[in-house]
Amino acid sequence: EVLLSQQEHFLSKDDTPVNLEQAENQLKRHEAFLTTMEANDDKINTLLQVADTLVEKDHFDADKIGKRAENITGRRDDNRQRALDQHEKLKNQVKLHEFLQDLEELAEWVQEKYATSQDESYRSAKTIHSKWTRHQAFEAEIAANKERLFEAEKSAQELSKEKPEFKDVIEPKLKELAKQFDDLEVHTKEKGAMLFDANREVLVQQTCDDIDSYITDLEKQIVSGDTANDLTSVNILMQKQQVIQTQMAVKARQVEEIDKQTEYLQKTVPEEKIEPIVVKKTAVLERFEKIKAPLLERQKALEKKKEAFQFCRDVEDEKLWIDEKLPVANSPDYGNSLFNVHVLKKKNQSLATEIDNHEPRINAICNNGRKLIDEGHEDAKKFEALISDLTQKWQELKDAIENRRKHLLESEKVQQYFFDAQEAESWMSEQELYMMVEDRGKDEISAQNLMKKHENLEQSVEDYANTIRQLGEVARQFSGDDISSGDAVAVKQSQLDKLYAGLKDLAGERRARLNEALQLFMLSREVDDLEQWITDREVVAGSQELGQDFDHVTLLSERFNEFARDTEAVGGERVAKVNGIADNLIQAGHSDSATIAEWKDNLNESWQDLLELIETRTQMLAASRELHKFFHDCKDVLGRILEKQHGVSDELGRDAGSVSTLQRKHYNFLQDLITLYSQVQQIQEESAKLQDAYAGDKAKEITNREQEVLHAWDNLQAMCDARKQKLADTGDLFRFFNMVRILMIWMEDLVRQMNTSEKPRDVSGVELLMNNHQSLKAEIDTREDNFGACISLGKELLTRNHYASADIKDRLMTLSNSRNALLRRWEERWENLQLILEVYQFARDAAVAEAWLIAQEPYLLSSELGHTIDEVENLIKKHEAFEKSAAAQEERFSALERLTTFELKEMKRRQELAEEAERQRIKEEQEAKAASEAAEQAKREAERRDDVDVGASHDDSERGGTPGAGEGHEGYVTRKHEWDSTTKKASNRSWDKVYMAAKAGRISFYKDQKGYKSNPELTFRGEPSYDLQNAAIEIASDYTKKKHVLRVKLANGALFLLQAHDDTEMSQWVTSLKAQSDSTAVAASRSQTLPATSQKDEPKRRSFFTLKKK
Repeated sequence: EVLLSQQEHFLSKDDTPVNLEQAENQLKRHEAFLTTMEANDDKINTLLQVADTLVEKDHFDADKIGKRAENITGRRDDNRQRALDQHEKLKNQVKLHEFLQDLEELAEWVQEKYATSQDESYRSAKTIHSKWTRHQAFEAEIAANKERLFEAEKSAQELSKEKPEFKDVIEPKLKELAKQFDDLEVHTKEKGAMLFDANREVLVQQTCDDIDSYITDLEKQIVSGDTANDLTSVNILMQKQQVIQTQMAVKARQVEEIDKQTEYLQKTVPEEKIEPIVVKKTAVLERFEKIKAPLLERQKALEKKKEAFQFCRDVEDEKLWIDEKLPVANSPDYGNSLFNVHVLKKKNQSLATEIDNHEPRINAICNNGRKLIDEGHEDAKKFEALISDLTQKWQELKDAIENRRKHLLESEKVQQYFFDAQEAESWMSEQELYMMVEDRGKDEISAQNLMKKHENLEQSVEDYANTIRQLGEVARQFSGDDISSGDAVAVKQSQLDKLYAGLKDLAGERRARLNEALQLFMLSREVDDLEQWITDREVVAGSQELGQDFDHVTLLSERFNEFARDTEAVGGERVAKVNGIADNLIQAGHSDSATIAEWKDNLNESWQDLLELIETRTQMLAASRELHKFFHDCKDVLGRILEKQHGVSDELGRDAGSVSTLQRKHYNFLQDLITLYSQVQQIQEESAKLQDAYAGDKAKEITNREQEVLHAWDNLQAMCDARKQKLADTGDLFRFFNMVRILMIWMEDLVRQMNTSEKPRDVSGVELLMNNHQSLKAEIDTREDNFGACISLGKELLTRNHYASADIKDRLMTLSNSRNALLRRWEERWENLQLILEVYQFARDAAVAEAWLIAQEPYLLSSELGHTIDEVENLIKKHEAFEKSAAAQEERFSALERLTTFELKEMKRRQELAEEAERQRIKEEQEAKAASEAAEQAKREAERRDDVDVGASHDDSERGGTPGAGEGHEGYVTRKHEWDSTTKKASNRSWDKVYMAAKAGRISFYKDQKGYKSNPELTFRGEPSYDLQNAAIEIASDYTKKKHVLRVKLANGALFLLQAHDDTEMSQWVTSLKAQSDSTAVAASRSQTLPATSQKDEPKRRSFFTLKKK
C-alpha cells in the first residue's frame, strides 16, 4: 500500500512542459517510474498469491483478506492505466515541442534572411555584378529552404490529424511562419527586379568582363597544367577540375542570361550605346565556346592517370590483406569439446564470410586492370603480372579456408553425438521415476491433472523417439565413415536403445489406469453442470415480465431471443455431448452403467421442459412488442405532427421578396408532410389489425391513440392550408403596396415638376412650358392602365376580406385622392399658364405701343412751326403722315384697352367677395335684431368696407401700381431662416432676434428699431426685402420646440419661422402678413392699358412687365 500511495503521489503531479528540454526530462523521469512500477509488480503479485492461498484455505479472516487484495489490485490497475495515459501524453508533448522548436528555428532563419534582404546597396553600380551574383545565390538558398516549410506543413497536418487538441497551438504559428516566408520571397523578388532593372546595362557589361577575365585565368591554368606522379596528386587535380566544371556551368547560365538581356537592351537602348555591348558579348561567347574542348581533354587525361595509379594502390592493399588472413586459415586447432568446436567454427565462418564479401572487390580490381590493358596502357605488362600474382594468392586463401571448414565439421559431429547421448540417458532415467507412481486421483480435477502430466510425459517420450533414432543414424554413419571414435559410439548407442524401450512400456500401463478413472469423474461433472445450467435457464424462461413500453419490451425481446438462441445452441450441443459420453461408457461395459443410464434420463427430461418454457415466453413477448410498437409509433407520429405544428411560422414577411422566400419554404414544408402522411396511414392499418386481436380496455386505448393522431393530423392540415392562403394574401398585399408606392412616387415627382418649373420671361418661354405641361398630360394618360390594375387588385383584396383591408382602403383612398389632386393640379397649372401667356402677350403689345408713343413724343413736343412756306408745307405733310399713323395704331390701342382674362377673373373674385360680405352682413343683421346698436354698427362697418373696396378699385384704375395695405405692421420677433429656395437650405438656420417691418406687400428684417428708423436700407446681414406675393402664412402648430411660432413660405420657396411674444401678438402678425399678401396679389393682377406720362410711375410700370428671377 505504501508503494501504491507513492505511485499515486507521483502520478498526481501534472506539470505541462513549456519547452522541449523540459518535456524530454519529464518523459525520462516517467519512463524510469514505469520501470520501477514493473519491478514492484513482482512484490504485489507475490502478495496477491499469498492472499489467494489464505482465502482458499478458509482463513478465519478470509473476507477482509479478499477485500484488501481486491483493493490493492484495483489501485495497481488504476495506477498502471494512469501511468500509461500520462506516458502517452508526455510523448505527445515531446512531439509537439520538437515541432514547435523546428518552427522557431525556421522562423529565426526567415527573419535573418529577411534582414539580409533589406540591404539597399543595390543602387550602386560599382559592384553590381557581384551583388547580382550574390542575390541569385540568395534566391537559390531561399528556394532550397522552402522544402523545410513544406515539411513543417506536412508534419503539422499529420500532428493535427493525430492529435486534434494541438491544432489551436500549431495553426497560428504555422500561418505566421508561412506569411513571413511569403513576405521574404516577395521582397527578394522585388529586390532582384529593382537590382536588375536599375543597372541592366552595367550588369551586362560587368558580367561580360567577369566571364572574360575568368576565361583568361582558365587558359593560363590549362597552359601551365600540373603533372601528377601519384594517386594523391591526381585526386587533387581531379577536385580542381570538378570545381572548374561547376564554375563553367554557372558561367554558362550567365552567358544565356547575357543573350536575353542583350536582346532586351537592343529593343530599349539606342543603337550607338548598345553596339559596344553587343561586340563585347560576341567576343566573350566565342572565347567561352573555345575553352570547352581543352577542358574536356584535360579531364579525360586526369581520369586515365587516376585509374592507373588507383589500380596499383588497390593491388598492394589486397596482397597485404590476404597475407594477414592466411595464418588463421591454416591453424591446426580443431577443438576437444563441443563448445570449443563451435567457437572455432564460428570464427572460421566469419572469416569465410569476410572472404566472400571481399571477392567482388578483388574481381573489380582485376577488371579495372584488364580494362587498362585493353585500352593499351604503357604499363600493360606490369598490370598483367600484378593481376596474376593477386589471383594466385586469393585462390590459396580460399583453399585454406575450405580445408579448415571440413576438419571442423568432422570434429563437431563427433563431439555433438557424445553430448546428445549423455543428455538422452539422463532424461530417460528421470522419466522412469514418474511412470512408477500408483496415484489415480481423488476427484476429476486431480485425475485431470494426473492425466495431463502423464500425457505430457508420454508425448515427450514419443517425441524423444526421433532423438534416439537420429542418434542411431549418426552412430551408423560414423561406423561407415571409418572414424577413429566409431567403436565407442556404437556401444553408447546400444545402451540408449534398451533404456528407451523400457520407458515406453511403463508409460502405456500408467495411461490405462488414469483414463478409466478420469472418464467416470468427467461424466459426473458434466451431468451436474448441465442440470444446474438448465435450472438457471428455467428461471429466466419462466419470467412473467412483458415490458412497460416499446423500448423496454424491445430490449426484453432482443435479450430473450438471444437467450433462446444461445440456450438452444449451447444446450443442445451440451446435452448431445453428455448423451454420447454416457452411451459410449455403457457400451464399453463400465462398472457403473446403471447410474450412468439414470443420469441420462433425468437430464433429457429437464431439457425438454426448458424448451417448452422458452417457446411460450417467445410468443408472449412477440404479442406485447407488437402492441407497444403501435403505442410507440402513435407517440412518435403525434410528436412529429406537433413539432410540425410548432414549425408553422406566423411570419408573413416584410416585402415581396421575403414573402416569396416564405412561400418556397412552405412548399418544401408541405413536401415533407407526404412522408408523415404515409406514417399516419400506417397507424390506421396497424390499429385495425390490433383491434381485431384485443378487446376491452386495450382496444379502447388503441382507438384513443389512433384518434389523437388523426385529430392532430387534421389540425396540421388546416394550419398548413391557412398558412398557404395567408402567404398568398400577403404576396398580393405587398404587390399592391409596391404598385401604390410606385404610382405615388411618380405622382409626387410629377407634382414636384409642376411646382418647381422656372418662371417664363417671355411669350416663347410660356409656350415652351405649355408644351412641357402637355407632355406631362400624355404621361398621365399613359399611366391610366397602371392605375386601373392597381385599383382592381385593391378591390379584389377587399372582396376577399383581406386581413389588412383597412390599410388597403386607406391606400386606395390615398391613391385616388393623389390622382385627383394631380389632375386638378395639372388643370390649375394649365389655366395659370394660359393666363400667363395672355399677360405676356399683353405685355408684348403694350411694350410695342409704348415704344411707338415714346418715338412720337419728340415730334408732338417740338415747337418748330416753320420759317418759310416750304418748311410749313413740309411740316403739314409730316403731321398728316403722323395722323395717318396714329389712325393705324388706334386698333392696337383699342385691343390693349380690352380686359384680359386675368382681370376678368379678378373682378369676378371681388364680386364674389362683395356678395360674401353682403351675405355676412345680412346674417349679422339677423343675429343682432335684439341689439339695434350692434346692428347699426355692423351696417356702418359693412358700408366702410364697401367704401374701402371702391376706393382701392378706383386707385388701381388710376395709378396701375401696387396697392398698399394701410400703414403695415412692424415689431420685434425671433426668426429662424430655414430655406433660401425650394432646393437650397439656408446657410444660417439659427434663431435670431430681429426687428421685422411688413409694408407695401414686402417684409424686411433689421437688427433693431433704431437701425430701421435711421437707415431703412441697412437690413439684417445685408439681406434683401422679400416679396409677399402668393406667400403662405400660417400658424406652425406642428412645430413643438417653441411656442407662438408662425410659418411664412414665399413664392420662391424661401421659408421663415417667426416666434411672437404671445398668442395675441402671433394672431396680429398672421392677420397683417395675410393682408399684405392679398394686397400684393390684387396689385399684381392689374394690367395697364397705356403707359403713364409721369416719370415717377415709370419704374413701377416697367417692373410689372420686367420679370426677373427672384
